[in-house]
Amino acid sequence: MKPNEPMDLMYLPTTGHFLALAYKSRDPKRVGVLIESAHAILAGLDPSDEFAYALFHNKLWGVHLNDQNGLKYDQDKTFGAVDLRRAFNQVDVLVRHGYGKDGSVVGLDVKAMRTQPAEKAFLHLKHSKEIFLDLVDLAHSIDRTAWKGYVEERDYEGLERFIVKNLMGK
Repeated sequence: MKPNEPMDLMYLPTTGHFLALAYKSRDPKRVGVLIESAHAILAGLDPSDEFAYALFHNKLWGVHLNDQNGLKYDQDKTFGAVDLRRAFNQVDVLVRHGYGKDGSVVGLDVKAMRTQPAEKAFLHLKHSKEIFLDLVDLAHSIDRTAWKGYVEERDYEGLERFIVKNLMGK
């Protein structure tokens, strides 16, 4: 989905639209989605919500992680470079649902943002991978009991601070 860059006559801007069409197909079990973070952001949606919705339907067949600064053109920024909390939410939903254990793919869809020397042209991809792996480690190590306590107490401000402190390494 690229809401501001439609590529064909068929235009389905969200995962929900894709899945609705999938269930109308002759063989819905053969249809799934590959979600790119920036495209969800361009649609004004949270990529982690899109992932979770597709996972609920067992239709998330691939993800392309990157980042996006607002509703501009498809920027393909380094994953986590614009909004680290949003990046964590994406990784966390994938980790909590065991995504990838059955061979599903996590891709990185990024590009160099400006002209730079050839020896530095790969750094955006390297940094995206490092940020992704750091967030996977955090998702595995975060105190889920404390997290659950905030939810049970309906202390969502406390939960926000708890997650941000973990992202800051405190």
